[in-house]
Formats: sequence, structure tokens, C-alpha cells
Amino acid sequence: MVFETPFGITMVGIVIFLLTFFTYSRWVDRRVWSPDPKRPTPAHMYMDGVEFFPVSRFVLYGFQWNSIAALGPILGPGIALTFGWLPAFLWIVLAALLIGWVQDYSSMFLSVRKEGRSFGPIAYELLGPTPRRLLLGFLLFYLLLINAAFLFVVATVVDAFAGAFWSLLVLVIAAVITGHLLFKVKMPVVQVTLIAVVLLAIGVVIGAIFNWPPPGTLGTAPYTLWYVPLIALLVAGAILPMPRLITPMNYIAYYTLFPAVIMLAVGALASIVTGVKVNTPAFTSFFGPFATGPLWPALFVSIACGAISGWHSLVSTGLTSKQIDVETDVRPVGAGAMLSENLVGLTSLAAWIVLPAGTAVAPANFPRGAVTLTSPVFGGAAMAPYLAIFFASYMVGMAVTILTILGRFWRVTMAEIFSGTSLNFLGNKYVATVLGFVLPVAFVLTGSWINIWLYFGGTNQLLAGFALLIVGLYLFSLRKFHWYSTIPGLFMMVTTLAAIAWQTNVFATATINPVIRRPDGTIAPFFPQQAPLLNLGGPGALTAINAFSTVMGMIMFVIGLMMAIFFIRAFLRYARQPTQPTAT
Repeated sequence: MVFETPFGITMVGIVIFLLTFFTYSRWVDRRVWSPDPKRPTPAHMYMDGVEFFPVSRFVLYGFQWNSIAALGPILGPGIALTFGWLPAFLWIVLAALLIGWVQDYSSMFLSVRKEGRSFGPIAYELLGPTPRRLLLGFLLFYLLLINAAFLFVVATVVDAFAGAFWSLLVLVIAAVITGHLLFKVKMPVVQVTLIAVVLLAIGVVIGAIFNWPPPGTLGTAPYTLWYVPLIALLVAGAILPMPRLITPMNYIAYYTLFPAVIMLAVGALASIVTGVKVNTPAFTSFFGPFATGPLWPALFVSIACGAISGWHSLVSTGLTSKQIDVETDVRPVGAGAMLSENLVGLTSLAAWIVLPAGTAVAPANFPRGAVTLTSPVFGGAAMAPYLAIFFASYMVGMAVTILTILGRFWRVTMAEIFSGTSLNFLGNKYVATVLGFVLPVAFVLTGSWINIWLYFGGTNQLLAGFALLIVGLYLFSLRKFHWYSTIPGLFMMVTTLAAIAWQTNVFATATINPVIRRPDGTIAPFFPQQAPLLNLGGPGALTAINAFSTVMGMIMFVIGLMMAIFFIRAFLRYARQPTQPTAT
């Protein structure tokens, strides 16, 4: 059968992605937003060369895709395999069709129509001051969780493939050189790009040759020592001026993202010839392990960016909307980049399902699956060590480029919340940045990366629900067709609140029962991965860490519930009004 290899899901997914872009997204673009190429965009109205400046849609597509591409579509499908490959596949393609691009494109268009404003000011206008403050508070918890999830995964992958760390250092060096050549020397971009690509290739070779230290030599908990250089690098990246590191690093990282996705897609499509088989059941059970939860809601928060992600709305409204040249560029940039991100999720799923049956879901296993999928096409066994470092570097690079941007979002949000208060020092540039990368360690110490990931997924998708409902509310206030955004927004709100509640209950259970007594009288932690913490601090340390996570989950659930109430009130208020007085 065609689905005995990854060829089937990859071919079907690509067809659906193309149909979505050329039919449904085009219909919404014309029917709802009616882009006017002659209408001035914020990039032209407020052009300052810093935040507001027009960019070609081809360049902006690459910027948007690389800015939203992270670990969500890579690791999420692996966790979703708890329920089999079919539910994961269906969620990726259905979200691509009905939800993912809807959020990215619509939030970007809304920001363009609202003079390039981000969701904070837009939420203030449509919902009022209290929801805006709730949204800012929610962002703090969300950014902490995403930092924790990504930091843990990067440390784990680097512990298994130490060469990826040395490749990362080469990426940073290449970014500094690229930034200098582009912004100081003013060298043509084509020449600089060629230099950057050569340096990236050298980085992969160095990583494959200098793959030191061997896995496990730094201890059983990878977050212990690898965090030191990683956090130092991230703090520097978040504080340095954008042209010095982040802007060039995000640009050249695209030249790792694009070939990695293409190689995975080619390997998957060629599997019908190479004979690489699917080794994962199509469906296992609706009820997963207690720590993960049942298929609904766990599946829908396991696969984040590869299906839908609230992070994308922050990028779309906070960065990309300020660079749209003409309104007709919003669809190829917003919808086009998101459907490309769906392809990242689909090809990652193809890599996960070819691993041997029974392989544990761990971040370091993705490169192994990617090598299995691609090596028959790209060099065979001789190239396997280089492919392994390449795909490990792909994961690490996607995470680090996003983490540096997250550091800036965190710092700006901290300043906005605490400026003018008695805790003003928390908004300090340096204090806020360091806290943004050090505090997540408390989450990492829980030892259960899957539960950290599901917490992150819940808050991430809840933010996506906020974005979809804000768009729906805006369109409803203008009496335009809003259901294409409102219905997905309602689904995401209900689903993610259920997921956060489930995970909060999991951590509460672990708080009450931090250890489990074995028949032989010895004890083991509730989460097996917490064994190092148990040995270090005893059951009390487990109770403290799990209690911390429980409280965080309760706060996020309450904020989400309050936001849902404010949305209901706003829809009812606008229903009683003939038009939205402040709409443009």
C-alpha cells in the first residue's frame, strides 16, 4: 500500500497545502479583506528604516518563514505518535487547511490595517485595558515556558550530538561576519550569502569531525552543564543590537532550514523507491498515558508550529506587518510561510515514523530518523555522520534563532509591565534578559520534557486562540464574514484550556505523590526523568518543583478563562452596535 512508506502522507499533504493556498486562502483574501495595492501600508506611512520599511514579498516570505520556524513542527509529531501516525497526520493537514494559515495571514492583515500595531494595542482597542494587561501577563508565562521547552531540547540534542554545538558556534561566527559585511562594509547580499553558506557547510564538517565530548560524559542530566554556554550565548544575542547578531543569524539560518526540509521531503517521496518503511502504527489508542492525557486535547497541543502556533501571531503583528510593501503581499507572505511551516511538520512526521518500533520519543532521536529517511538518497552510509550533525544542527539552529528573539520579546514585555512601578528594576535591559533565560531552569528541573512541552503547547495554542478571536472580533465589528477565524478560535480556546487543566492536574498529582514506592521498598520519582533531582535534593525537592509547575498552570488557566469571558462580552457588545466606532 502507498502508506507503507512516508511517500503517501507526504504526497497527500503537499497536494492539500497547494490547494489551500491557491483556493481557500485566495477566496478569503478577496471575500473578506479585499487587498488594495494602492492603499499605503504602515511600511510606507511610517518608514523609519528601523522597524517600518518596505521589503520585497520574496525576501519577506523567507524572513517570516525562518522567524516562525522552530522546534514545534519538529518535535511535536514525535510526541503525537503516542496515538499513532494517522491522528498526527490528520491534525497537520486539517490545521493547514482551516486554522494555521488563517491565524498568520489574518493577524498580519489586521496589523497592516491597524497601522502596524501589535496585539497589545489592538487588544486594548477592541477589548479594553484589563484584557490587555491579562494578555501581557499571559505573555510572560508563555515566554518562560517556550524558553524552558526549547532550552531543554537544545541541551539534550547537544548532549547526544556534541558536534551540533560546535556547528552552532560556527553559525554565530558566520552571523557576526555576515552582519559586518552587510551593514558596515555594504558588500552585495549575493556575495555575503555565498560566504555564509560556505561557512555553514564548514560548520557541519567541523561538527562531524570534532564530535566531542561523547554522549553522557557530562552527566545524566544534559541541562546541568550545557546550559552554561547556551545561556551565555542567548543573553548576548538578546542584548546586542539586531544587526550585530540576530538579523544576520536569522537570515543565514534560512539556508539550513530550506535544504533540511527539501532533503526530508525528497527522502520521504523517494521512500516508495528506496524502501524505507513506516514502523509506527497508524492508530494506537484514544487514551494515552496519564502524564500525556487522551487524544483530545493532548494531540492538539503536541504539534504546535507545524499545525498552528500563537508565536506566529506575535511575529506577524510585531515584525512582519511593518515591512509589508503592498497589501497584496500579505497572502503570499502570511499564508505562504505558514503552509511552508506545515511542510516542516509533515516532513518531520515522516522522519519520526521510520524509526524502529518501540523507539523512545526523545529529542535526540529526530536526527536519527532523518538520517534513516534521507541517507539512501544523499550518499548512503558514508554520509550518515555528516547528515546526523546536519539535522542536529538544524534543530539547534532553529531553536537558538527563535530563543534570541524570544529574549527580546520577554525584555520588552517586562519593561512594559514593570516600568513606573516599585519593581521597575525588573524591566532593566540586563536584569530582564538574564531572568528570561535563567527562570526557565525551574521548569527544566521538573525532569519531564514531554510535560514541559505539553504545557508550552497549551499556552502556545491558547495564544493562537486569542489571536483568532481578536481577528474574528474585529471583522464582526465591521459586519464582515468572521466565522472562518472565529470558529477555529473557539475550538482552540476550549481545547487548550482543557489541555492546560489536564497538565496542571498531572503536576498537582506529582506534587502530592512525588515518589512511588517499588515492591522492593526503594522509591522512584513520579516522573522517571526526575531521578537526578531526587538523588540531589530528595522528595522535598520534587515536591517544590512540581508545586511550582502546578501554580504556573493554575495561573495560566485562570488567565485564559478570564480572557474567554472578555471575548464573549466583547462579541455581545458589538452585536448590540450597528458598527464598530473605532474601526478603520
